[in-house]
Amino acid sequence: MIDPLLGLGALAIAMLGLPAAPSLDPGPSPACPADMRLVTGTHRDEVQHVCVEPAKSGKATHCFAYWEDITAEEGPATEISVCMDQFEAPNQRGAKPLVMQSFETATAWCAARGKRVCAEQEWELACEGPERRPLAYGWRVDKAVCNSGKAWRPVDERKLGASVEVAQREVERLWQGAPSGSHPGCASTFGIFDMMGNVEEWVASRRGRRWPGALMGGFWAKPWTGCRGTNDAHEPKFVFYETGFRCCADPRSALPSRGAAAREEDEERGGRPASGP
Repeated sequence: MIDPLLGLGALAIAMLGLPAAPSLDPGPSPACPADMRLVTGTHRDEVQHVCVEPAKSGKATHCFAYWEDITAEEGPATEISVCMDQFEAPNQRGAKPLVMQSFETATAWCAARGKRVCAEQEWELACEGPERRPLAYGWRVDKAVCNSGKAWRPVDERKLGASVEVAQREVERLWQGAPSGSHPGCASTFGIFDMMGNVEEWVASRRGRRWPGALMGGFWAKPWTGCRGTNDAHEPKFVFYETGFRCCADPRSALPSRGAAAREEDEERGGRPASGP
């Protein structure tokens, strides 16, 4: 009979010899700053997937699994090549994503850093990858992969519209976000993290939508939201306790990730970006 302690020791030694799990991050590109990733490919305006696991939640029905590798593509094709922030603003691994952000503040924040708000089509391609997956990480919802399985907390919208102090307390009460990059499996093929769950992200809307900005990716209490789950119901000044964003830039012409004005702004705040929880 094998001694249990000796067996555990042998197992530990054997595990040390195993190769590390492959990184989901392909690494930086010479065309982009080090904290951004190059997203390239063909985007189709419409994609269709076959749902194999619908589930009803209240009055709505959401899909939790799709027929793998079956995708129908329709509509105009657009060639995309863009540098995209790896993480939600402030684009720092381990930082709390900014929330209570409007499309207007997102646009200004990115511009101050020599960037811009990502286009809706760019965001979709970065999320789907070349396999056109309905979820950034695959074909079946897994609440453990991304920060998307938290229980919804009732919100007092009057407090969010009150004084800065009152609104901040309500945001802190509702906060269930996770530090950027803390879910290592929650990454797209291009190495973009937290596109599913965590905070909802502003993008520049495709032509034909009512407002110039839309929200993508759901947040920490919407595990079913996929790469095409556009929320285009809000005007550009709209803010909520879970609205954030990430930035994009054109390849090769992209400026360093933090301009001098942005660094001075953060230094004045003691090194902390504005409007975080």
